[in-house]
Formats: sequence, C-alpha cells, structure tokens
Amino acid sequence: MDKIKFPDDYKYSNDPAKDKEIRNATNLIRLITRIVFIWFLTEKDKDLIPLELFSTEKLSKIVKDFMKDKKASNFYNTILQNLFFGTLNQKMDERKFVQERGFQTHKKEYGVKNLFRYADKFLVSKDNVLELFKNIPFLNGGLFDCLDKEDESGKVIYVDGFSRNQAKQSIIPDYLFFQQEGERVDLSNYGLGVSRPVMGLIAILNSYNFTIDENTPIDQEIALDPELLGKVFENLLASYNPETATTARKATGSYYTPREIVDYMVEESLFAYLKGNLFETEEDKIRRLLSYSEEIPEFSESERQKIISTIDDIKILDPACGSGAFPMGILHKLVYVLQKLDPENKYWYELQYQKALKESKEVFKQDNKNERQERLGEINETFDEGINYPDYARKLYLIENCIYGVDIQPIAIQISKLRFFISLVLDQKADRGKENFGIRALPNLETKFVAANTLIGLDRPKQLTIKNPVIKKKEKELKQIRHKYFEAKTRKEKLDSQKKDKQIRKEIADLLKHSGWDTSTAEKIATFDLYDQNASADWFDPEWMFGIVVETGFKPVSTINANDQPPACVYHRNGNKQW
Repeated sequence: MDKIKFPDDYKYSNDPAKDKEIRNATNLIRLITRIVFIWFLTEKDKDLIPLELFSTEKLSKIVKDFMKDKKASNFYNTILQNLFFGTLNQKMDERKFVQERGFQTHKKEYGVKNLFRYADKFLVSKDNVLELFKNIPFLNGGLFDCLDKEDESGKVIYVDGFSRNQAKQSIIPDYLFFQQEGERVDLSNYGLGVSRPVMGLIAILNSYNFTIDENTPIDQEIALDPELLGKVFENLLASYNPETATTARKATGSYYTPREIVDYMVEESLFAYLKGNLFETEEDKIRRLLSYSEEIPEFSESERQKIISTIDDIKILDPACGSGAFPMGILHKLVYVLQKLDPENKYWYELQYQKALKESKEVFKQDNKNERQERLGEINETFDEGINYPDYARKLYLIENCIYGVDIQPIAIQISKLRFFISLVLDQKADRGKENFGIRALPNLETKFVAANTLIGLDRPKQLTIKNPVIKKKEKELKQIRHKYFEAKTRKEKLDSQKKDKQIRKEIADLLKHSGWDTSTAEKIATFDLYDQNASADWFDPEWMFGIVVETGFKPVSTINANDQPPACVYHRNGNKQW
C-alpha cells in the first residue's frame, strides 16, 4: 500500500499514520469491489465492457506512458475512473469530456463528477476516447458514485480523486494492475514472508473463470462465483482492523462464515417467522416449502396469497452483515419460495401494485396522478419479462422492502451492496436493440445498508408512549424520499433527495426536542447521513435509520447469531400495522 496515494481531505483518524493506512485500505477495497463487479458483468455479456480496456497491447496505444516504468500510473485515471464515473454512472447519450478552461462559460460543469477527465493523458483524441466507452450501458447503483463532494461551506472534499487538479488526483501505478507472476515483492510487513511472486489485480482476475450464479456447482478449481467471492472479501475484511489501522499480520485461518451455518440461520429465521404468522398452516408444510427440493406442498389459492403477503411483510435485519452472506442467503431463499408459490409472479405483481397505490395516496393525501403513474410505470417495467427475468422483480422488491444490513465498517457495507448489485444485474436481459441495451439502472442501496455500531442504541425518553402525529407524518415523508432515492437514476435526483432527507431529519429533530427528547439524541438523528459512504455512526436505531418501528414490548420473532456476532433479527407486522 506504500506505492499508492489517495487525496487526504477526508480524515479517518487524528493519528497521521493510522489515517493514511485506513484511507489506503478503504479505497483499495472499494476499488476492488468496483472492478470485480465489472468482471461479473463481462461474464454476463462479454460485449457489455470492451476487453480492449484491459488489454496491455491495446492500452499501450491508448494511454500515455502505459507501463513505462514502476511510476507510470495513468491507467487508473484514464481508463478506470472514466469508466466508473463518466460511463457506468452517466447515461449513454450524455457522456462527454468536462471543459478544461473557461470557468465562467462552463461553470455549470464545476463539481460535476460524471464527466470525462484527463484528455491530456490519452494518446488518442477525445472523440476516440468516447468511442471506446460509448457502447457500455449506464448502471447507476451508487457503486460508481464519485465520492468527491462539496461540504456545507462549498469546499470540495476529495476521496476518489477524480480531479483535474493534479495535487488532488489518486495515484495507483499501472504495474499493480498488470504485473505478471514472477516478479517478487517484499510482503514482510503483511505477515506473508520476506518476499513472494505476485500478480497485478487485472492479471489475477484474468486467471479465473467467473460464474454468475451463487448456487451453481462448478467442478473447475479456478471458477469464482459470487459466494466464493464473498468468502474472499470476508477474509479481506478480517485481515484489516480499522479500529487500530493495522493489518492482522500474523493471523491465520479462515474468516468467512461457512455456507452450512448461513443456510441454518436463514432456514431457522424464516421458519420461526412463518410459523408465528401462519397459524393455520402445518409446520411440516412450512419446512417443505423452505427446503431446496422440487416438491411443492399443496396450498389453496388463498393460502398462497396469505404466505406471499406474509413474506412481503417481513423485515430482516443483519446487525453485523460483513460481506453480506446472511442477507444474500435470505434473498435467495425467499426468491426460491416465491418461485414455488407464484411461478408467474401474478400475486407478487398485484401486491406491489396495490401497495404503491396506497402509499402514494397516504403520503400526498390526494390522488396525485403524475406521482401515481410514475410509480406504477416503474412496477410494470420491473415485471416486464421482455426486459428482465422473473427473479428480478422478486429480488428488487424483497431488497427494497424486506432486507436490511448494518456493519461498523463502511467498507463492509460496500461489499454487501456489491453482492446485491451482482445478483440484480444478472437477472436482466441484455438487448442491444433497446435503450441502454435493455439494462435497467440499478437501485441505490445506501438506504438499505448502513455503517453503524449496533451495540449502542439511542437514549429514548421512557415516559413517552404516544408519538406526535406530526412526527409520524414526517417519518412517512422521509420514507417516500428514501424510496425515490432508492430508484433515482441521475446525480441531480440523488442530490435533491439527499437535500430533502437532511431537511426532514432536521425538522424531525426539532419536533423530538419539543416532545421531550434529549437534545443530543435528537441531534444525532438530524446529523446522521446515511449517504456518506465513508462514515460510520456510533449508534444504531432501526426506526430512525430504516423506518422499522418496534413498539414497546415488541420483540423480534427470532434472533440467531454466529461467530459471537450480534444476532440477526426478523421482525413481523404488529397489530397497529407498523414496524
């Protein structure tokens, strides 16, 4: 990590040495997640990402000083950053280079982080550069958001270093991506011996066969599927301790949660939930429904609808999600159950349709035609099997409405989101004859996975049992804002939602203060920014972070834990129809 450099505007620690180590480790893991997603995308359709962007032969004719020596570092800036921020995070017909001069003429482009940069580092013209990237679909999803942002004073805090200001640019030498095995590197600082032959990241990825199904049995030892990738990331997270900013230099062994343990946690959590809500359904039927077998227990139409509605009501919260093994296991199991119960997605569609109608009317207190039509149009597009495979609609609404993850490490949250992005994009149908090649923009998962300390809760007033109706109204508005952020496709839409979110949080905090809440607690709610991908809250509360309202005396249906981690919680709808 001593060969790389990232902007130091964002402070991770007051200790300079710790600050640098945390910064480098965090940014490198984030970089790896972004590149790995791209590799899975190429496995889905090799035409979606041009292979020449990763060919040393081609790159030597495109990028200045490519692999010229150990200091050459233009590949990351020219290819990867423009791919991440200017391509995958920008609609296909809006891609262009930012203007290099004339601030007054082009001031609207100031601070815009999804326009191409570094024209001077290419060997080819701007038009030729744009041609290289033009057939890559827009993905969205937050994974490729540039994290360089203005603070409240208007000062840009650089994190990714996607800048024309050389002093603020990130530097990663080319050889760290493309070095072939054979050259030995001193790894003694990382507990891996004095020196070892190592390969660059791109070279390593090229040595694997990527598969796109977490459940596909592959005989080849060099196959890498999303589940195995999750294990790799769990080890990566475990080998780095952000509390001390040191690597686990002498640690050995495996750190991932075995698949059998994950399956057990998933099975028992869902069984307890369904048993507690389907009083008239035999336990044996529930077990058979959850089992991975072709047998489908016999249910009447009304029973099927009841079970599907019960699934839609569930809230799964993993308070130490790590690389996302448990939430992903939950997603796969629920999708499998929905496949059994509703193979044509008939009931699942009707449920989402009616819920959207109801929520739109409740939030706006009137029949807002435009808002309603927009929401219903999104649902129809999601269920359109000409665009997506049936599991896409199952996964999307399960993710939005049912699954939540928390971890104290922000970079762990990044990895969890990566696995869900991979799962979603692989159920879309690529079609070059359609807009954006048939690839639907991915949702923004910042409202679903947050970095926080789940061992410390908020100090709530014990004497308050009835919530202020104005606060309830504001919470509903906040929920709607976060729904719109979940599906926002442009940087402007995201920033607008973030701004509204901040304002509503402030209004809620003021109302809480007047309702008897401690000022410091109310301020925690007001200042909590779930959109800051580098921050970790020193507290956790399911209501104020996720909108899960757990009323006094209301307990989770089940709590299951592994490896001495906080337990995963499964909540169900209470008598007052709240969470």
